[in-house]
Amino acid sequence: MLNKTQNLIKYNKVLVKVISLVLVLVLSFVVSFVSCGITFGLTVIYKGKTIGVVNSPKVFEKAVSYIEDNTQHFKVAQAIENASYGFTVTLADKFSTKNELAEAIAENTKEIAAANILYVNNKPVAYTDLKNIDELIEQSRCRYFIDGAENKAEFIDDIRVEKTFSYAPRVDSADTVKEIISALNVKTISKVSFESPIAFATKTVNTGAQYIGYSKITTPGKKGVAAKTELVETVNGAESSREVLKNEVLVQPVTQVVLKGTAVHMASATEKAQAQSAGLILPLNTYVYISAYWGDGRNHKAIDFAGKRGTAIFAAQSGVVTCAGYRGNYGYLVEIDHGNGLRTRYAHCNALCVKVGQTVKQGQQIATMGNTGRSTGDHLHFEVLKNNVQVNPAPYIFK
Repeated sequence: MLNKTQNLIKYNKVLVKVISLVLVLVLSFVVSFVSCGITFGLTVIYKGKTIGVVNSPKVFEKAVSYIEDNTQHFKVAQAIENASYGFTVTLADKFSTKNELAEAIAENTKEIAAANILYVNNKPVAYTDLKNIDELIEQSRCRYFIDGAENKAEFIDDIRVEKTFSYAPRVDSADTVKEIISALNVKTISKVSFESPIAFATKTVNTGAQYIGYSKITTPGKKGVAAKTELVETVNGAESSREVLKNEVLVQPVTQVVLKGTAVHMASATEKAQAQSAGLILPLNTYVYISAYWGDGRNHKAIDFAGKRGTAIFAAQSGVVTCAGYRGNYGYLVEIDHGNGLRTRYAHCNALCVKVGQTVKQGQQIATMGNTGRSTGDHLHFEVLKNNVQVNPAPYIFK
């Protein structure tokens, strides 16, 4: 009997130790379970898909109410199906929120779209499911920026976007939404700095040491550089105001100096007497001025009479037409042989009135003044040739 009692006590001590050990292990597991944030939850199964984990079915119900409140469309309520649940173990911070569950429901219900409402001055103007709507709005705000300037812009109207849900058919097309965004009213202020050229002046210095028609640049002109900074305000790209903030000259222009001849080439008494005997007349009834004399520093072998296009040109003396056509730098040219080695040329004509081989009388119209060939304006280039050598026409036509 004594032995049985001793064995029972001994056995109970072992049992107590085992139970104590088990309790310690269970307690350690529970402490570890709780300290790691592990807890029991419910998987939400919607239309055969797991869409989240919650700690109560009420979260799904709140998500459904959230969608219905935002869409306010009776067909949305009809489209949402009931969810089923399954037990799971999860971390406490992994439970789905009402908003996350609402988005998951929308993704799995074709009648519902997770959309954004674009408000302009508190008025909804578009429902959109575009993911990059914020980027498009920012691009619209900056669309009138000036390259290279300091720009800032703001919408004239109050613009905001609210994330919401919508009955899918109500969502506007992407093109419609983009058109609305691109038409938002924008005021842009740009600080623009730029450089611009300053034209140089020209100073003419006359010299009697050179003939009329002589021209030489002794000091080349150089453009200056101006710098300007302006504040430009635009509304939808149209300029509404401009203010000059700074205007300065970075480089001063250099005045161009031109040396111009004023001397007239005069024939000698002998040349004049010989020329007068040829009996030539002035080939024009009227002209504006003599634009180039014989010589004139360029070795010019003629006299140029500036005038109006179409002015009649006459034969300086009777003779036979040896050229009447286009000839290179001369343009339209008439040449008349007067005999005794004397010929005259009439260049840069606009129209010809004679033909080769035709006999003309002194004072007969042979052409009209023009600007053909190598010419810089309407004029008559008149040459006199004696024995195939160009001579100064002045003593032949001026008394």
